[in-house]
Amino acid sequence: MLGFWLKRSVAALAVASSMLPTASAAAQAQQAEEIVVTARRTGIPVWRVTGPKTSVVLIGSIDGVAKDTRWDPAALTATLRKADRVMFPGMMQLTGSPFALLGYYMKFKRQARLPKGQSLAQMMPAAQFQRLLALKTRGILKVGFESRHPLHLADDLRDHARGKSGYGVDADEYVYRAVRKHKIKTVPLTTMTAKPLLQEYFKIPPQRFVPCLLDAVALAEAGAGTVKARSDAWAERRVPDVIASPADKVVETCSPKSFGLVSRPDLSLQTKKLLAEPQLTVAVVDVRSLAKPGGVLDDLAAAGFQIQGPPWKR
Repeated sequence: MLGFWLKRSVAALAVASSMLPTASAAAQAQQAEEIVVTARRTGIPVWRVTGPKTSVVLIGSIDGVAKDTRWDPAALTATLRKADRVMFPGMMQLTGSPFALLGYYMKFKRQARLPKGQSLAQMMPAAQFQRLLALKTRGILKVGFESRHPLHLADDLRDHARGKSGYGVDADEYVYRAVRKHKIKTVPLTTMTAKPLLQEYFKIPPQRFVPCLLDAVALAEAGAGTVKARSDAWAERRVPDVIASPADKVVETCSPKSFGLVSRPDLSLQTKKLLAEPQLTVAVVDVRSLAKPGGVLDDLAAAGFQIQGPPWKR
C-alpha cells in the first residue's frame, strides 16, 4: 500500500483553501438538495449531515475499485463543482520534491527482500506460516516467498486478489483530477513533509508488518472474487458489506496510518466545525472511516446531527 501511496504522492497537489460569500438559508438548503441529488447519481454511498447553520455532504470512497464496477464518476465531478468547497480526499498530503519522493519509492522497491539471514518463518507462529505454504501449494505464492518483506508480500497477494479485471480509477483519483482541472476550492487537511515520515518508515523492523501480511493472506484465501464483490457492494451502497470485506480490512491495516507514520485526523471534529460554518462542503472520505463502529457517522449521530443516506451498520 505504501508503494501506491508514494506513487500518488509524487504527483500530489498542494491545494489551498478559500471562502465564498455566504448564501441565504433558503438558498443553501436548495443548494444542498441539488448537491445530494447529483451525488447520488454516482451510485456510491452519500450521506447528508444537517446542522443548525448548514449541511455537509459525505461521500464514502474506497481504495481499489474494480475496473468493471459500474458507477458514475462524471456525477462525482459535477457534485464537487456545485459545492462551496471540498474536503480533500486524502487523509493527508505529502509535501516535498517529486524527485525526492521518486527516490524514496525506488528505495522502497529495493526493500522488497528481507535482510540476509531473516525469514518470514522466524517472524510468525508455525500455524500462520503454514497458511503461506498453503498459498504456495495453490500457486499463489512463488518459490522464495519466505525471504520477501512482509509488506511487499502483502502487496503481491493483494495484486493477485484483484483478479483478471484489475483496478480502475477510484473516487479519490477523480477528485484529484477535478480539483486540478476545475480549480475547486478545498478545505485544508493535515500535511506532512515527506522526508522525516519516510525516514521513519525505513526504520520500522519487518516484524511490525506481519499483521498487514496476515490480512492479505485472509484476502487471498477468500478468493479472487472478493475484491470485485467489495467494489460492487460499494457501488450499490451496501456499506456494511464493504466494511466486512477482507479486501477492505487489508487496506486499513497495510496503510501508513496503521504503523504510526501518519497521525489520524479527527474527522468527526472537523466535520462538526464545518457544520458550524455557513459554507456548504462536500467531503470525500474513505468509507471505513465514516461507517466503521465508532466512526464519523456514529459520532455525528450520537451528537444529535440529522443524517440522511444509506444504512451504515447491520
